[in-house]
Amino acid sequence: MNPPPTIACLGPEGSFSHLITQMRFPGAEVSLRDNVGDVFAYIAANPAALGIVPIENSSGGFIIDTVDCLVDARSGLTIFEELTLDVKLALLGRAEEKITSIHSHAIPFFHCDEWLRANYPQAKRVPEASTAKAAAKAAATPGAAAIGPRQNAERHGLQVLHFPIAGETPNITQFFLVGHGVSTALPVHDRTALVVELPDRPGSLCRFLTPLSDDGINMKRIESRPIRGQPNKYRFYIEIEGSMADPEVQQALDQTRAEGATIRSVGSYSAGRRFES
Repeated sequence: MNPPPTIACLGPEGSFSHLITQMRFPGAEVSLRDNVGDVFAYIAANPAALGIVPIENSSGGFIIDTVDCLVDARSGLTIFEELTLDVKLALLGRAEEKITSIHSHAIPFFHCDEWLRANYPQAKRVPEASTAKAAAKAAATPGAAAIGPRQNAERHGLQVLHFPIAGETPNITQFFLVGHGVSTALPVHDRTALVVELPDRPGSLCRFLTPLSDDGINMKRIESRPIRGQPNKYRFYIEIEGSMADPEVQQALDQTRAEGATIRSVGSYSAGRRFES
């Protein structure tokens, strides 16, 4: 894929979304947006642009704002790739200062809890809206440090005091590359995202899933979301392994349609591109 004129992603500068955008598209023009909805709105207003949005964190789960934008047919966007960021965290600060406070987002604090208890039990933990804002706050506050990507050290005039900080559990965030246009389904694609509406009757979800199981198609994600303006009505966001180009996938989905399911593909794509912070 050729670099687009602009990539929209979540800011501020130095956020994990910004970091993976720079890794995936080195040198591309980046538009930093305030939230997921603003990324989708930017692409809607700039059809040549692409966007990178988070879809799941290994600790926090689904990013519901992204799911809601994808299931909204008005967005008209397609998923082109899934990108994985293996998050390695660093302690950023000034070596000559005693650390009295540590700033970060809630999720890094969760991953680093045991390490912080062992190494900085007296330091006050100060939650911030993002690791980028945490680094900025640490840079402006005497005795303060920050936990976040090591790339933020140079950006804010700090030193990398410790890297990597060991966490108790893997810290993985997955992102989608989205944009306008049709993603041609190819056999090499290993994932497909679907928006599904089912008949309002007992067993409809089971009848949808059974053909997938019978044809050996593995489901990776499922999330139900309310249909706006229709109380107690829901649609499902579902990801399966395989491509719309696979005969087995087409056969299974044709059978579910025969059972009354309405299906819209949000794209078949590859999910193997991985980066490390």
